[in-house]
Amino acid sequence: MLKCKITKLADTIWPLVKADVATMVYGPTGVGKSSVVRNDLMRMCEQEYGECVFHDIRLSTKDIVDGTGMPVIDKDQMATFWTRPAFIPFDDGKMHIFLFDEFGHASVQLQQMAYSLVLDRSLGGYKMPARHRILLASNTRTDGGGDNKMLKPLENRMAHVTVENDAPGLIEKMKLWGWDSRLVAFLTLRPGEIHNVSATDPSFSTPRSLEMFNTVLKTLPIDTKGAVLDDMAKAVCGDGFARQFMTFITNLGANLPKIPEILANPAKAKVPTDPHFQYVVASAVAKNIDTKTASKFAEYLGRLMPDIRSMAAHDAIARDPSLRDNKDLKELILDTK
Repeated sequence: MLKCKITKLADTIWPLVKADVATMVYGPTGVGKSSVVRNDLMRMCEQEYGECVFHDIRLSTKDIVDGTGMPVIDKDQMATFWTRPAFIPFDDGKMHIFLFDEFGHASVQLQQMAYSLVLDRSLGGYKMPARHRILLASNTRTDGGGDNKMLKPLENRMAHVTVENDAPGLIEKMKLWGWDSRLVAFLTLRPGEIHNVSATDPSFSTPRSLEMFNTVLKTLPIDTKGAVLDDMAKAVCGDGFARQFMTFITNLGANLPKIPEILANPAKAKVPTDPHFQYVVASAVAKNIDTKTASKFAEYLGRLMPDIRSMAAHDAIARDPSLRDNKDLKELILDTK
């Protein structure tokens, strides 16, 4: 069986997707299988095939009748036909990517129903359009995900890939996906918290739960009280994660300058020595730059580490195209020494 890092999953299975070979992806709980398919593979499909639609389906929640459809009698032909399964769309000319996640939970009967779906691209007598693609995903049998053994004839109808955690790669993906800079900086400092499954606490940190926590952070105002952040961290990622994250946030607040302070005196506003803190303040600056403040913010960014100031200038221009011709920001991107 092929193995790859979770961050390389899309590139690894791309030839299989193009060749229309159904692929089963195995990986630990919450490692980010569906996130990579939804974010990275879908982008690749859209670049190659145009508009695409993603379907995340749990086959274990279906019944046999959901896959075969309902019988309809044709009195003229004196024959019984079956309706199209509701979760399979009409042929609209678009490419549809189906991810049958948690497939290991599917019963033997549902696995048998999947025989024709996986190999022949048909279900209940309905032939799927040629541009549709089939992916399946399951937890590994050793991580307590609770799965049924897959039938051998079904295994032989698809390719198989096992993904492994990749903390450094995921951190770079989080930056590309626009995750909260505080969370990215914390995980850069504590990469072990990217996938830290607890045997006793139902809340623990994985790429999946971290994605949920990121959504919470981006929803809350930037001046949200620490007690609220602590509660949210405990609820989503567990007590141990919350303790470490809140310690980081407390230190962060003590070491970062405020945006008004930077604008008031960009030449003397405090510059954190820790690169993780520099990343957070640079991200905050990038979100606040406009044409009126660009020169002052650029002066401050010029005092940060080269790769961090370049990143901030690039992010600011990507957010606001009107900054594209700003001389000061362009110099920050080009000056990496």
